[in-house]
Amino acid sequence: MAHVIVIGSGFGGSIAAKRFTEAGHTVELLEMGEDWRNQVTPQSADPAFLFRLLRDYPHDYLLTKPKLLVAQGMGLGGGSLVYSAIHLRAPQIAFHGWPAGYDRAHLDPYYARVEQRLGVAPLPGVEEFPRSRAFIDGAAAAGLPRPAPNPLALAGCTACGWCVPLCGFGKKTTMAHTYLADAERTGKLTVRTRRKAAYIGRAGNKYRVACWKTEAVKRDYQRVNDGPLVMVEGDKVVVACGAIESPVLLERSRAADLPEGWEPLRAFPTARLGKGIDGTGDFLQGGFVPRAVDGYKGSVMMMHVDLGEFVLEDVHGIPVGATVMLETRPHGVKKAWGQAYKERFRDYGRHMLGVAIIGRSGPGTANNISVRDKGGIAVTSTAAYTPPPGSLEAARALIKGLGGELADSPWELTKTAFTVHPVGGCAMGDPADADAVVSAGDLAVRENPGLHVIDGSVLPLSALRNPSHTISAVAERAMDVILGVHPRDRWPS
Repeated sequence: MAHVIVIGSGFGGSIAAKRFTEAGHTVELLEMGEDWRNQVTPQSADPAFLFRLLRDYPHDYLLTKPKLLVAQGMGLGGGSLVYSAIHLRAPQIAFHGWPAGYDRAHLDPYYARVEQRLGVAPLPGVEEFPRSRAFIDGAAAAGLPRPAPNPLALAGCTACGWCVPLCGFGKKTTMAHTYLADAERTGKLTVRTRRKAAYIGRAGNKYRVACWKTEAVKRDYQRVNDGPLVMVEGDKVVVACGAIESPVLLERSRAADLPEGWEPLRAFPTARLGKGIDGTGDFLQGGFVPRAVDGYKGSVMMMHVDLGEFVLEDVHGIPVGATVMLETRPHGVKKAWGQAYKERFRDYGRHMLGVAIIGRSGPGTANNISVRDKGGIAVTSTAAYTPPPGSLEAARALIKGLGGELADSPWELTKTAFTVHPVGGCAMGDPADADAVVSAGDLAVRENPGLHVIDGSVLPLSALRNPSHTISAVAERAMDVILGVHPRDRWPS
């Protein structure tokens, strides 16, 4: 049996930990964030709390047009701690341009496996909430398809609307509650939180990982880049740090000044390392509507309009603090302060309807985000970022269909874009794809058997939907190949 080091505890890392331990291997799990399972989790938008859970990244001002904000989750359970619990399967059109073996026919059994373990189902009585009824009526008035309920990983939801960042009632089914709990029950999992991987090397037929401790800081653990290093050794390594951290970890590993007795990783393709990242077309359009939508009731996102290349999803009343910080304001209100601004926000929670856009960045801007290492810290950049074609128009038509008034977002005001769903950066490829960082079947780093990347960074293109479900399905399938459940010589059948 092997000793496996798993770096990161999000969807890919948690699935790898469960599958390896249940197959009899021992796993040492490294997570830069905290273990929240036995902590009080306030329903708060206080930055001192939020940035213990969210990784945001500096961007390169010289290269970035427009300004791009990128955020991902951290802590035991990774992105599942802070996500909206949506598990939409990617449509078949999303897989055009993916390696052979990745389509709905091949992935549907793995989607179903994840749905069963997480208890995925629509929120009971979803269409009875005022926000859902408004979303349905707005879509009808705009001539859009009828919204459908979102499949959600929630258990006994209290319908308080505060699923993000953490559910204070423990009703969001995270990877810590499920896959990692399964792995712990085997007695073969060791969890080490507050450890950020600095670099990876080799020692004969084993791998070594050097880690920084993050206990010395109270937040922003992703920015730790110095201090004493802790070394761990294993037979295999799974890199599962996400689309921003995984590429820079491999980059640091190639450039690191290794300790005596260490060997560097074998050379692997780097032309696309840290490049080709897509923000999944993330955009948000808000508006004030005459009817009461009671934005803080229900779950954070309950329904979606399927428009093929993208979806529209209803959003709970975004915390006022975040809205004010981003200077979102009603159209025609010139200042993000003052009496007029206060008056318009008086009934914010009851009358603000948010519409999220998920898909793929517009033509010429898809897969246009890059990340590089700068002294141990990931720095992002993009040459352009635009919403999926027709998506903002559809979102605005839905709000106007309710007689609503559009709010000016950071995109209109300052050309500031954001994404919480980056994918790519360690793209997988077929054997003929010489520039692919990892192999499509077992997601092994080229020329480095036993070193795997299992997270959103391996997705070559956007899944056109919230990516967590597709990341999980891809991880389950890769583990079938790694463990021999799916023989390598029969891939991709």
